[in-house]
Amino acid sequence: MITGATGTATFTPCGTMRSTLTRTWDSRPTLLVVMFNPSTADGSEDDPTVTLLCKLASHNGFGGVVVVNGIPLCSSTPGPAVEMTRWDKHREWGDRDALQNNLGLIVKLCASAGAVLLAWGALADRCADWFDNVREEIECAVPDGTSVYCLGKTTGGYPKHPLARGKHKVRPDQKFVLWGQA
Repeated sequence: MITGATGTATFTPCGTMRSTLTRTWDSRPTLLVVMFNPSTADGSEDDPTVTLLCKLASHNGFGGVVVVNGIPLCSSTPGPAVEMTRWDKHREWGDRDALQNNLGLIVKLCASAGAVLLAWGALADRCADWFDNVREEIECAVPDGTSVYCLGKTTGGYPKHPLARGKHKVRPDQKFVLWGQA
């Protein structure tokens, strides 16, 4: 964790889904970051993605991050998260409810964010309809004057993930790009 930062994480009672992860290091505005699905970071331990997100946010003028995910299921691989968005095929009503509740949280958090960073990466192509819905809800929920950023776009037009590789690699000092201009 960044020196001097405080952190929290909110999980479901069974620990399989994470609602929010926060890191705060100073009094500047907070950046809401919307990603694909949670991995291993929690209230006190960062993973490589959260470490880079904190550096990026600080470099771009923010004093903290609130990380949420289009899919709240904690998984180090994307397959189970993608399957969660296919709740209708499996008649998993609990998955449907969890996704909708999570989307409601994202919309609510948009109202108080200093800005929003879309960062779910190319994996969203595997459940494109769901992430189109997430993006549309965010765009409708942000108050006038609140910027929606990305780190650039993937070849398929999705907002880059912070740990993108190859020619899409994100540097810790990269400037955010307005989503509508990426």
